[in-house]
Amino acid sequence: MLHLTELILDLMKKLALILGGVILILFWIASTAKRSDNSNRQTAGLTESTTSNNEALAAVKAEAKVKDAVITEAGVLYVGVLDDGTRRDGYAEYLCQLLKDHKSNASRVKVVRFGSQNSKDRDNAYGVLLGESWCR
Repeated sequence: MLHLTELILDLMKKLALILGGVILILFWIASTAKRSDNSNRQTAGLTESTTSNNEALAAVKAEAKVKDAVITEAGVLYVGVLDDGTRRDGYAEYLCQLLKDHKSNASRVKVVRFGSQNSKDRDNAYGVLLGESWCR
């Protein structure tokens, strides 16, 4: 009788180990599926923001004053315009609103003098800064 009890206890331990392993595998599968779902959502969000940025960029380029425009990966819209000697901070604010209307994820606008990429007075690689705005 003692031998049978030990045998049953041994089987119960093995069953508990197997059951524990199955539970761990199920948790691993569930967490992998959740990560994959989050990744798919992020990819869909990237696609939506890219589409929104493209639409916003097209709207910006359609503006009469704009000679060239680009949205960087850092979320900055650079707009090249002809320099009429005035600050363009107000124009940058207007362009922020245009970005917002098109649901762009760009968060800043920098208006630069068109064709000034090689100027010694340039703000950065995009040219001489005429105006800027942080988009809210």
